[in-house]
Amino acid sequence: MSRDPAVAIVAVAPLWLVYEGLRLELAPSERNGAEAFVTDSVAAFGSRSLLVLEVLLGACVLLAVVAVLRRKLPWLRIAGVVAIEGTVLGFLLGPLSELLTFTLIETGALGPMALRAGVSAQELVGALGAGLFEEAVFRLLLLSLLALAFTRAANAFALPRSAGVAAAVFVAAIVFSWFHHVGAVAEEFRFPVFAFRAIAGVVLGAIFVLRGFAVVVYAHAAYDVHYYLVHE
Repeated sequence: MSRDPAVAIVAVAPLWLVYEGLRLELAPSERNGAEAFVTDSVAAFGSRSLLVLEVLLGACVLLAVVAVLRRKLPWLRIAGVVAIEGTVLGFLLGPLSELLTFTLIETGALGPMALRAGVSAQELVGALGAGLFEEAVFRLLLLSLLALAFTRAANAFALPRSAGVAAAVFVAAIVFSWFHHVGAVAEEFRFPVFAFRAIAGVVLGAIFVLRGFAVVVYAHAAYDVHYYLVHE
């Protein structure tokens, strides 16, 4: 059920509203890199293009709500389960990815851990924005397009479709990690960090394929909050 497009949109909508509200109230200047990429790209088409995008997004949410209500689905329960599942997976994502990174390249990718009392407003807004926009760009859009292309290629070479999906997950994860090291506010490239993000991208891609967009959005957001809580 979590992989149903209408259910996914309805489940993610509350997080999106919380993000927009917190960003406007607590950190108006905070903007995730993937969000900036999308909005700047759309804005290049004209002054009203962002308004058109917002209207389209609003229409998608409305259509999803109508679809869920028409089928009489227990949307509130489903959204709650999706949020809980994603949060649990998000708190497991960091330790798992760090363990895999350390196993592969024998280094501490993210430095020492230090439990903190909480997260700042900017960090919280950034975590929610990363979950929403990075997953929309790198999993919902990029991974889906790659999976479509690679599964067709797999069929042409008489390979199982799962090989095409696995290749799509891997390539999307590499692009996802690389994205953090380009642009005006790019991080300095360090291979352990790049490898960690790529591995995390593979795990997030697997969650997207197996559990759907809504679960991976909550997982990514929860992971980022967890990261800010346990790293200096």
